[in-house]
Amino acid sequence: MRWDIAGSFAAYAVPAALLAVAFVIKLPLLRRAWRDPILRATALLLGIGAVCFASLPPANLHRINVLTGIPNFAGLWVYSLLTAYCGACLWLIITWREPPSAVRRRRTRLVRVAYTVIIVGLWTTFLLGDHRAERTRDLDTYYAGTPWMREFVLLYLVAHLVSALVAAGMLWAWYREVEDTWLRRAVIFLQVAYALGLLFDVAKLAAIGARWSGRDWDWLSTYAAPPFAIAEAVLVAVGFIAGQAGPWAAEHRRLVRTHRRLKPLWQTMLAVTAPAAPATGRVSGAALRLELRRAAINDGLLKLAPHLSPARRERTRTAATAAGYPQSVARGIAAAVDILVASDVLHAPDGGARPPSAGRAAAPFVPDSELESVAHALRNHAAAIERFRRQAVASEGLTSHA
Repeated sequence: MRWDIAGSFAAYAVPAALLAVAFVIKLPLLRRAWRDPILRATALLLGIGAVCFASLPPANLHRINVLTGIPNFAGLWVYSLLTAYCGACLWLIITWREPPSAVRRRRTRLVRVAYTVIIVGLWTTFLLGDHRAERTRDLDTYYAGTPWMREFVLLYLVAHLVSALVAAGMLWAWYREVEDTWLRRAVIFLQVAYALGLLFDVAKLAAIGARWSGRDWDWLSTYAAPPFAIAEAVLVAVGFIAGQAGPWAAEHRRLVRTHRRLKPLWQTMLAVTAPAAPATGRVSGAALRLELRRAAINDGLLKLAPHLSPARRERTRTAATAAGYPQSVARGIAAAVDILVASDVLHAPDGGARPPSAGRAAAPFVPDSELESVAHALRNHAAAIERFRRQAVASEGLTSHA
């Protein structure tokens, strides 16, 4: 018994759903930036792909034939969509790879014209051919020897083959130039996808060639080729999504991670200044939440500034280094100690009104680039910070309010 993935509804539902979800995600951005050629090409690719694979289950092909009242109209419908999908792939790769220029416009125009002509050829050959017997599974091989229907099948296969070869060539040349990690991953996904597409074409053409020579290799077309097409569609969708959504996801993850890492320092500042209102509603987001957390920390540092001491930080850093801590960790510990001692002074009965000690100028804010190291020290070296804080308080003759 052959593995019949081509007859499974779920096999086509997965790429259709993946492409549809990606299309829906792109819609808000597409409405705001319709003139962006990359967005338009992406939307066209994802939308056509979703409709194409939603149409491919044999039961849906039969429904299309019944609804139109034309035997095998579903084949014309799917092959037209597939051809448009191939053209959209090339359009997107060219637009994505090359900067705006007259050359890029000519190439994308050539792709649109060429694949439009192919679709017109599909409709012409279909209308001229004899396709009275409905075939939802083996249309390609069943009509391999039928005038005009033979040309109809070969036209879509050759169009798909050419697009896969051209796309693979462009991607190979592009891969050697790409430095961005996510873009390289996207190119790899697409290269594998088009390699699978070539296997799909080879299997289909081999089955048709066998028919012409009197042999029966129909299983290559009916059973072996569809899994390659399904895998190709999934990888194309993943490749384009990864190349465009990957950098955003990586940046979002970085913002969330930084926001989480700053939590100990932010919690320390809650004793110094009132917390800002949380980001809610449509304006909330990782970038805004991080900005609010940094603003709250800097507000606290602003309030503590008269009581922060570069000399205190330097003494603590030297002591921490002598205790065996690496320089980066020692600097974080020193800044944390300075902040906690300044908070003690601020909360002393006369701390808010008392000027800084002699020789202690108002210190500059801790740079944003160093906030994480301070928060890291508060989270992971609390015992050492407390020890050095007590030493600083004793050496300066201050009163601890811990």
